[in-house]
Amino acid sequence: MNLAMIFGLGPLELLIILAVIVILFLPALIPKFAKRLGETFGMVKHMAGKSVEEEPDEPPEEK
Repeated sequence: MNLAMIFGLGPLELLIILAVIVILFLPALIPKFAKRLGETFGMVKHMAGKSVEEEPDEPPEEK
């Protein structure tokens, strides 16, 4: 006997409860997640631009 059956909940009821929780809490989490994702991509883009600018265009000529 598993825990869900003790409370009289089957797989369908658990799925419905999970869907309700996701519907209630996901809209609050999406803006935070999108902001964090944008900051991360901005940082990666900034670092990639820095490394390209630091490399010399032509190697120094030897005499």
